[in-house]
Amino acid sequence: MKLLHELGGLRHEPAPLFIAAGFFDGVHRGHQRVIGTAVDLARAGGGNAWALTLDPHPLKVLAPGKAPLLLTSLPHKLQLLEQLGLAGCVVLPFTPAVAHEAPEFFLNELAASLPRPAGLVIGTNWTFGHAARGNAALLQRLAPGLGLSLHPVEPLGWSGGPVSSTRIRQQILHGHLESAACMSGHFHSIHGQVGRGKGYGRTLGFPTANLRPHDEVLPPPGVFAVCAKIDGVSHLGAAFRPDPQSQPEFGGDPLIEVHFLDAHLDLYDRELEVYLLHYLRPTRRFENATDLREQIARDVEEIRQMTGKLLTTAEGVPLPACE
Repeated sequence: MKLLHELGGLRHEPAPLFIAAGFFDGVHRGHQRVIGTAVDLARAGGGNAWALTLDPHPLKVLAPGKAPLLLTSLPHKLQLLEQLGLAGCVVLPFTPAVAHEAPEFFLNELAASLPRPAGLVIGTNWTFGHAARGNAALLQRLAPGLGLSLHPVEPLGWSGGPVSSTRIRQQILHGHLESAACMSGHFHSIHGQVGRGKGYGRTLGFPTANLRPHDEVLPPPGVFAVCAKIDGVSHLGAAFRPDPQSQPEFGGDPLIEVHFLDAHLDLYDRELEVYLLHYLRPTRRFENATDLREQIARDVEEIRQMTGKLLTTAEGVPLPACE
């Protein structure tokens, strides 16, 4: 998948070109519907489909204190987008100057950068431009005069409400990983680098990979069933996220400790993606190492029994079983 950071490079792409526009945090099932529409239109017309997104999140610039933790870092989002059949992605830097651009200015700039014929695919709830004044209604009015075909896509619903990044984020923060996965179309995963810990898990007979995540939303502290694909092989694991307030001995930085059930892996300094499958229990303190070791053994056995019921793809990545 090609990557651009300005619109001008698009004029060199073969037409017809269909642009799926949005922030696409999490690349959830609603986003997949928008992007899939662009891909289908491009295939039918013998052209290419691209995504258009922003970085960082607009609230990081406009109101940093209100900016949400994201479901996906930019590298993770690009990885998910590439899997959807896109020819490329334009990642536009979001700056204070961009925030004050009128939506009409952005549309004119976009239209001038595209080969013809060209189309724009959006979710009907997408907004853009100064004060979020740009919306589907404005696009429907202006797109024909700019030589763009417009393809609005209605939001996808699930369990009584629309699928959205905000809704998925709340489910993860509360430990409802299966519900989040049903809206995402995949279990939430975290990326990070494996570092060296204090080796406490190893002394208990359960060595762990200490993963420090990128800036992505995390579930509450506790114990989880997880899965990671390493060198082409899927490995089930038990993961522990300490509580930075009640367990300060683990340090204040975000940390996920992963014990793989049936493998001894040297993962130091490697980038790792871990899928969070199920929230077993919150953190608790133990009187001694023996009690802790016995609880970990029970957690591991529960994970073995539970994960056998999960659906998986041919690549070994778990999928949610949704009604």
